[in-house]
Amino acid sequence: MGMKKEIPKNTTLYEVAKDISNSLAKVAVAGKINGKLKDLCVVVDSDCDLEIVKKNDIEGIDVVRHMQLIFHKSEKYIEEDIFYYISDQRDKHSMIKPNKKDLISMTVESNNLKSPNKEEITNIFYPFKKNSVDKIYIGLSFPLFSNNWAASYLRYLLKVIKKDGSIILPVYPEQQASEKGMWSRSFLENIFTSRTGWTGTNNVWAENDGVMSMRIGKKFPEKKNSTLNFFLDEIGNQSFRNEFDNKKDNHLDLIKRIWLTSKHSSIVEKIIQDKYASNKVIYCDIGDNPSLAFEINVSGYLKIQKTIVVTDNNSLYYDLDNYFAYRNIAPCEKLGFDTLSGIGPLSPNIISIIYNQDNREILDKVIDICPKANIIFYGRLDLAEKSLKKYDICNYSSIVATKLEDEKTINHYSDIIEKEINCEDKSNADKIYVLTPK
Repeated sequence: MGMKKEIPKNTTLYEVAKDISNSLAKVAVAGKINGKLKDLCVVVDSDCDLEIVKKNDIEGIDVVRHMQLIFHKSEKYIEEDIFYYISDQRDKHSMIKPNKKDLISMTVESNNLKSPNKEEITNIFYPFKKNSVDKIYIGLSFPLFSNNWAASYLRYLLKVIKKDGSIILPVYPEQQASEKGMWSRSFLENIFTSRTGWTGTNNVWAENDGVMSMRIGKKFPEKKNSTLNFFLDEIGNQSFRNEFDNKKDNHLDLIKRIWLTSKHSSIVEKIIQDKYASNKVIYCDIGDNPSLAFEINVSGYLKIQKTIVVTDNNSLYYDLDNYFAYRNIAPCEKLGFDTLSGIGPLSPNIISIIYNQDNREILDKVIDICPKANIIFYGRLDLAEKSLKKYDICNYSSIVATKLEDEKTINHYSDIIEKEINCEDKSNADKIYVLTPK
C-alpha cells in the first residue's frame, strides 16, 4: 500500500517529485496519474493515485525514446543549436533538456521530404499528423521571427505536438527582441493568451530568461490569416501527404517560396513599422513570388490600406487571391510586368523589389514612375550613382529583421549568427537597401 501525501492544488508532477526529494526530481521523466502516463508539467488538480516514473523504469525508457525534434536553419548550426538546450543554465526545472542521442535534427534547406529519422535530415515542412510529436526545439539558428507568419507557424506546431507535449524556443530580452524582430516573453504571451481571459493550463511557460516552452492550453490560439495557412491547408489532405513522401519538385518549389516569404515578410514588416508606425499604407510588391505581397497584406501588425502586386506568376497569385477572397483582407490589385508603369497613378507609399533576377533594371523604372515612394531593394547598389543621390539610403539585415548601423553590434544568443550579422554590412554580397526620397 502506497503512502498518502497532501499537496497544494495545481501542483505539477515535477514539483511533487521535487517535494519528495531532489534526487527523485533529477531522474524523473514522467508521472502516472491513476495509471495513465503524463508529462511532468501536468498539473495535479484532484485526488488521485500518483506515481513518479524514473529514467530507468520501463515506462521511463519509453518516454525518453519519444520523438523529439530540433529545427535548424541548416546543418552547419546543429551542434550550437543543441548545446544551447543541453547546457545546465538553460534547464531551470530539469524539464526541457533533450536527450542528445535521440534528438532528430530537421532543417529548412533539406530537400528530403520523408518522415524524420536519425539517418537523414528532413525538411521542417514535412506534413506531420496532428498530435504526433512529443517535443519540438526551435534552434538558435532557426529564424522564427515575431511576425504574422511565425505566429501562424507556432500555432501549427501546437497542433503537431501531443496533448502533453511542448515546443521549446529561445526568447530574447524585450529590447533585443524588438530590435531583431524575434520573440520575447511578452510577445509570446500577447499572441498566445497565456495570462488573461480564462483559467486553466497556460499556453506559454517560462523556463528561464532565455527559454520559453509552449503547451496546449485550454484555449487554443485564434487562427490568423497567413500565406502559411494556405500552404498548410494544401498539405493537410492525404493525397498531398502521399505525394510529399515521393519528393515532388513542385512541392520543393512551394516550400522554398513559403520559407522566403517567412523571412522577407518579417523584414518588410519591420521596415514598414519603422517608417509608418500605425499609419495606413498603400504597399506594392514587384516580384516572382506573390506570396510576400499577400503576407504583408494580411499582417495584423500593419495597417495596409491597399496592396498592389506586380507579378507574372499568375497561377500562384490567383490561388492565393481565391484563398483569401472571403477572409476580409485589404483589397489587392494585380499588374503584370508589361504594365509596370500602371503603379504610378496608384500612388504606393512603399515598394518592395526582392524576388527578381533583374532587380536593378526594375529599380531604375520605379525611380522614374514613383519618385516619392519609399523603396525596399534587394541586390547590389553603387551609391555613387547619380539617380540614387536623391535618396537617403540605409541597410537592413537579411538575417534578422533589424537596421544595420555603423559601429553598432547586433547581439544574438548564437555566436555564429552574431558573427554573420556583424560581418553582413561589410561583405560584398546582395543586401537589403531602403531608399527614402530626400
